[in-house]
Amino acid sequence: MKRLYVSGRRVDTHSAEKRGRYARVRMPHELNDIAFDATMRAAAPHQKNREQNGNSIVIHDQDIREKSRVGKVSVTCVFVVDISGSMGAEKRMESAKGAVLSLLEDAYRNRDRVSLVAFRGNEAEVVMPLSSSVDLAYKQLKEMPTGGKTPLARGLMKGYEVLINERKKRKEIIPLLILISDGRANIGYGKNIKEELISIAQQLKEEGIYSVIIDTESTKRSFVSFQLGYCKEIAETSGGAYYPLSDLTVQGVSSIAKRETDFLISSMI
Repeated sequence: MKRLYVSGRRVDTHSAEKRGRYARVRMPHELNDIAFDATMRAAAPHQKNREQNGNSIVIHDQDIREKSRVGKVSVTCVFVVDISGSMGAEKRMESAKGAVLSLLEDAYRNRDRVSLVAFRGNEAEVVMPLSSSVDLAYKQLKEMPTGGKTPLARGLMKGYEVLINERKKRKEIIPLLILISDGRANIGYGKNIKEELISIAQQLKEEGIYSVIIDTESTKRSFVSFQLGYCKEIAETSGGAYYPLSDLTVQGVSSIAKRETDFLISSMI
């Protein structure tokens, strides 16, 4: 998958707090940061055909322009990792740790923050809270026990909550969730696991949280490529990127994470 590389992190953003340098104009979205100079210029050519009151300028809705500001943005990335008893749990965790540390190498310069959520048994746990420190990551990402059931819905929901809570504090962040799992959930909040997963995936999409699904389910040994996991459906519902990656490596996951982070930034320009 070809992605655009973007150097630096100064991109055009629209801020509810009206922060950043006024760089250009755009058609209005929310009408909370009107570019009066551009609006007047858009209205000026039409004044002869509009009924005027004295020396005032008549402005119509189609004349209104909004400010597009240049400011720094940062990516907040949460890895959601399956460390349940399904095959490859330890490999998934090691690959995720490597990807976290790889992203954190550039995090301080770009103001990015990274977190890791792991799920197994009946619960999902924030193994590493949001941070931009490589040293802190090394201390917190110690050996994690693997095994037990696969509470995929709880893992996704925990990652979702981390990003939503962070966005309440820092409105300008770009939220990114990276799931690493074979998708073979066998326990949920209720009885219908698939409905729960689809519902959470829809929430991710509605909240503008970009998701990357790394599907580690292997179908190599089967004569028919038949998947039991829900990863592809989660990706399709959330509108995120989908990577089938049965041959999991630290380099592979790190490459995907960096590629998607750069793509996410480039899509905002």
